Amino acid sequence: MRIPLALPSLFLTALALPATLPAQIAPKTEPTAPPGPVNVRVEPRPSGDYELDRARQDIRDGRKSGSLSRKQARALRREADRADAQADRSARDGLSYSEQREIDMQGRALQSLTEAQRSQPSGKRP
Repeated sequence: MRIPLALPSLFLTALALPATLPAQIAPKTEPTAPPGPVNVRVEPRPSGDYELDRARQDIRDGRKSGSLSRKQARALRREADRADAQADRSARDGLSYSEQREIDMQGRALQSLTEAQRSQPSGKRP
């Protein structure tokens, strides 16, 4: 009795098939919901705006608390307006790295100046 050549390969395939089928089936997982819409707001504003906005908030807080006089607050607001106008002029044609740094430093300097004036005792104010 002669065994056909296809029979041993069929036998081996039949043995290997049950072992490979479970490995190919992925476990059941619940589908995840797609993320919701993302709102991106792009404003052509220079990077120093945070510092300038923070300085303006400090000026408002100083006026409300009475730690800044009206004259001091007015002078600080003028300085903030000047720095903001310069930042807008520089941003028209795109900011270079040095321009960005300059605007950042102006904002930080204004913040420091505001804090220094707010922390002065009331008798030493001009």
